[in-house]
Amino acid sequence: MACLNTLKQEIRVLENAFPKTDELFQVVAASVDELTCRFISKTNKKYDIHANITETYPHSPPVWFAETEDTNVTNAIERLSNTNGRDNHVLQQVKLLLRELCAAYGMEEPPDLEDRLDLVSVPQVINGNDSIDHHEEYEDSEMEEEEEDMEEDIHLEMEDNSSSHAAQKDEGIDPGNLATLDRLKANQRQDYLRGSISGSVQATDRLMKELRDIYRSDSFKKGVYSVELVNDSLYEWNVKLLIVDSDSPLHNDLVLLKEKEGTDHILFNFHFKVR
Repeated sequence: MACLNTLKQEIRVLENAFPKTDELFQVVAASVDELTCRFISKTNKKYDIHANITETYPHSPPVWFAETEDTNVTNAIERLSNTNGRDNHVLQQVKLLLRELCAAYGMEEPPDLEDRLDLVSVPQVINGNDSIDHHEEYEDSEMEEEEEDMEEDIHLEMEDNSSSHAAQKDEGIDPGNLATLDRLKANQRQDYLRGSISGSVQATDRLMKELRDIYRSDSFKKGVYSVELVNDSLYEWNVKLLIVDSDSPLHNDLVLLKEKEGTDHILFNFHFKVR
């Protein structure tokens, strides 16, 4: 598919433009479904910024997020969710992100930013033969064709081409929990085909990623807490807190609770709003 091929080319351009040795902006990891970048401020503080590339790409922009409360970063990320058309593409998104961050931190953007992130100017070599020009893939007619192709075949092709990456993400997850992820993915796929997805594709993809990260976390594996999806819904979780710091007052409360009522956990119910 045209959009997947273009995405792969854009990822290669990004990795070449911003290697891990760059002093301002680095592409730490990249695949057809996830991107991790690192911005380095003038005080040498590093901000890791992530993007999930969903099944509706490029009709919808990537879903960006960062584990920081710095408003310079969060505001820059928020602006990326309001793009459309060509600006939904990864190269344009990174360009907009870097410009927003440089402006917010009072830093100069790379003078060659346009050239670095110009897909047309970067030759692509196939099997060691002559380079080819992909200018046509950025024409408006091609963009329209890509947006019309947001159906089952795109979903399947992205899954096939990211199978090795998915295997890496699933490494270290208990087989039972892997089965849960597979079941959720199958349910999501059926909902997608029926046009009855509960919540946005971006929200569902983000919750799937969070659940996968939980299954891989040491705290979960050590039984500090457990997670149960209510009615197999990604949008409602029952989380049981089983272990707390033995020096905390809460630990004593849990001991008393078990003695009096036979309950050995604190139950939290998380309900994620469907938009």
